[in-house]
Amino acid sequence: MKFSFQTCVIVLFASLIGVASCKKLDDEPDVGQVSLVSRLYISFRDYQPNSSSIKNLFIVDPADTNNLDNIYQYLSLAKGGGAVIFDPDAKAVFQASEGSIAQDTFIQRIALDDVYGIPGNASAIGYTGFRNVRGLAYYTYAQQVGNTGSSVTNFLLAATGGNMLYAISRPEGKGSTGGSKIIDKQISLGDIEPVSLNLLQGNTADKNEKWVLIGFNDQAKNRIGFAVYKGLKQELIDRARDTIINKDRFQPALTVYVEGKTDLQAVSYAPNKKLFAVATGKGGEVLFFRNPTELFDGTGDKTIQPDYVIGGTNTGLKKPTGVAIDDRIENGKFFYVSDTENRTISRFKLEDQGNTAPELTKTYGTMTPNYIFLDARERPNF
Repeated sequence: MKFSFQTCVIVLFASLIGVASCKKLDDEPDVGQVSLVSRLYISFRDYQPNSSSIKNLFIVDPADTNNLDNIYQYLSLAKGGGAVIFDPDAKAVFQASEGSIAQDTFIQRIALDDVYGIPGNASAIGYTGFRNVRGLAYYTYAQQVGNTGSSVTNFLLAATGGNMLYAISRPEGKGSTGGSKIIDKQISLGDIEPVSLNLLQGNTADKNEKWVLIGFNDQAKNRIGFAVYKGLKQELIDRARDTIINKDRFQPALTVYVEGKTDLQAVSYAPNKKLFAVATGKGGEVLFFRNPTELFDGTGDKTIQPDYVIGGTNTGLKKPTGVAIDDRIENGKFFYVSDTENRTISRFKLEDQGNTAPELTKTYGTMTPNYIFLDARERPNF
């Protein structure tokens, strides 16, 4: 793996203007004060075989200052950057290829060093079903062991265009780094072809109970929808023996439709802000829904409408494919949108609505930003 970035000489200049570029992942300065985290991960669609000149993963750090210029550039082996996530428990970035540029059956795991958050060694988690990954999520199951101990099992979840949801336990030990079998669970989604994947905290009393939210396009009825599954812990933990789960056993508890909207792309869930954002490519809009826990609760089918929309000529959005909300309670002020048609990253204020111009826009040469992910933390948990 190779990476290039603006070296820590930048820190000297950044310190003069109050911007910290290279900061510890655990964000605990020597003076004992909490340092904020605002890192935007940008996965670029660009790919050329046998080329080391295209860095397809950028980290904007910090992303909430007066520009989006302070970047690390990294060359991963994803054949055209698709879905990307970071999880502080994993201390790693996971990046997949969406399969539109070249066939790719690997998910890249890129470790970040625990001092400056710089991408380092990578491993590839390979499986034939990883063609056209449309969403990634990281699920942590924790249980008490005895009176004082605890045990944690981590799962990387991948939703693919092959109507499947895959679960990989302890992904840090899989793939080219060795370890046991790659796939722990292959869960059939039946007729639902995913275009997004998110985990929602449905039960605040039990952090192990997460709802799986699969976004899809209902082209026959000219609408987008979400399938809500509430049996994740049961399938991954309580019934650990079965590897292949058919569609009859893993059924959505609720199916939610958004009438009149098409071409669902990525979504962003912000539990602290009680917001849920949906990028729609053809409409050039970002839809916002309040109180997502209530919105996606219940059973059966229901139809919803957005509480408000960002869209129109002033927004500059043409085909938004990625969206990320800053969910910090005290310091979260923005949301970010990637657009594959105009090749921009746009930053809007969270209070923006309607045909409003972004606060900032940024292009990175001729690169095409695809999926994005924001790591924003006020009180880091590691």
